[in-house]
Amino acid sequence: MSVLIARLFHQRYTERGASYLLHRIGWSPQVPVHRAAERDAKKIVEWRQETWSRVR
Repeated sequence: MSVLIARLFHQRYTERGASYLLHRIGWSPQVPVHRAAERDAKKIVEWRQETWSRVR
């Protein structure tokens, strides 16, 4: 985030400073309100066991 701000506006901020500025102008992290109806819990468990274990 701070690298993008530096490139666009020629100002340097720490990550915390950039977060503070965005909060001051009303921006917030976007988090989904609901889970998808198509969510398949069994496939999620399989993915975590097989793929995520390899990625870690």
